[in-house]
Amino acid sequence: MGCLESKSVSAHRVPPEPSGGKGGEDDDLGWVSRDRGPVSPARALVGGADRNAAFGGDGVMDVRIQIELEGGWKDCSAEETKQICEHLSKMEAIFQIHARGQNYTVDFSGTQGKQTNISTGKTRKLRILDGGGEDPGTADDDAKDDPAAGSADAASPEVAQQRAYGPQSKRGGASMHPFKVLDGNEHAKKCFAMFEANEQRLCGEWAVFYHSYSFAALIYEVHAAVGSVLFRFRSQYATLPRILVHEFDEIPDAPTLAHRFNTEFAENKRDHHPEYRKVGLSVMCSLASTGPEACVAMVFIAGYSCKDLSFRGVLENLLESCYVPKPKVKKLADEIIAMSEKHGLDVTQFGGKACQSGKAGHLMQLFIKRNLVDKLVYAAKPYGPVDEERMPISKWMNSNSSFQVGQARVVAHPKYFMQANSVRMFVASADPTFHKNRQAFQEELIRKLSLILGEPSLREMAATGIYGGTLPAWWTSEDQRKLA
Repeated sequence: MGCLESKSVSAHRVPPEPSGGKGGEDDDLGWVSRDRGPVSPARALVGGADRNAAFGGDGVMDVRIQIELEGGWKDCSAEETKQICEHLSKMEAIFQIHARGQNYTVDFSGTQGKQTNISTGKTRKLRILDGGGEDPGTADDDAKDDPAAGSADAASPEVAQQRAYGPQSKRGGASMHPFKVLDGNEHAKKCFAMFEANEQRLCGEWAVFYHSYSFAALIYEVHAAVGSVLFRFRSQYATLPRILVHEFDEIPDAPTLAHRFNTEFAENKRDHHPEYRKVGLSVMCSLASTGPEACVAMVFIAGYSCKDLSFRGVLENLLESCYVPKPKVKKLADEIIAMSEKHGLDVTQFGGKACQSGKAGHLMQLFIKRNLVDKLVYAAKPYGPVDEERMPISKWMNSNSSFQVGQARVVAHPKYFMQANSVRMFVASADPTFHKNRQAFQEELIRKLSLILGEPSLREMAATGIYGGTLPAWWTSEDQRKLA
């Protein structure tokens, strides 16, 4: 297939995408998408301003177009890719091209692209791969972060300096007084000891942040299981706060989020605006944080007060957005809620039972590679305004200061959060039963989703839609857990 000249079928155009505090917790779930329509490759490509800018000039495009031939998927040439993307960037979903003396109709109006030879009627599949992104990595990556695993001489001076400063939560003479609230709770003490050990091990190359949540846990757990089945996400270690990549088209990084806050959200719900919450997490910068407004240890013990709301519909919407076939959604939601109850997860907000201990809090320990901190994080005041005194935040995070006071906001972009060489996460639950059972819960949830998303073609359609119309370059239609 060679795109030497082309013309559009202008009658068919891609419909445009609909427009879419204290601790900034995610637990109102107002950020969960209600747009249940499939995300076609065309819709995804026209949605990103950065991609459109590249199409308009000589910029390097971040996608690859592939055609399925008898020998498997093959890349189209750069010129072919450029021509197809130019049509898609003009919101043209169906158009004609001329290649090797033949006329073809290219159709990206659905979730699966195709090319049809107008003369012979032969149709071949097309797909769009994300040109960026790395393989999520393997468990062997962990050894690279352990100073004991190799010679200290191999570390760069910057990494050696961070290791000399020590664990982030203990820097600057930080007081451990906030841990007093853990007295008498041996389970909580063990959880915090685990987090402290992780900081000690990873402080050289990684900055750490802490995100508290409660009844958003079920949504995060479903994200993690879907990410495991489709994208090699290692859900045994942590939940996944966001999974719909296409929702980050307009706000892909922290500088954009900070700009949108200053120009739009500051006078309109601040960090509680649904568009802000779709991409942003509120975090503290120390396990021993004292504020402003949130003490990590105290929030972990006390959790958040329950709200008299039902989010059963939110769960069903999420399953549909993850391409679970619609006839199976309600039954699967019932099974997930029952599964949660069995393993001790509080699902009162989804029509299920409370956890036995009454402690519904969860804490995510979030490590971000130091060279990505400014891309994904900005220093924040309560409710989201930029804290200019701590910007750029990477300079502050690389210092030997105390991090006990100070919030931040993290752009939870799944492209980074599902790559273990960019972001690492660990979680603890205040309820001892669910904390102990979490891996078993994930395994059962993954088995259930694997059956529903068992067909390779369905996995590819789901992965394409979730990832935003493209696929990671490393992706294949086999079960991704085998390659994690």
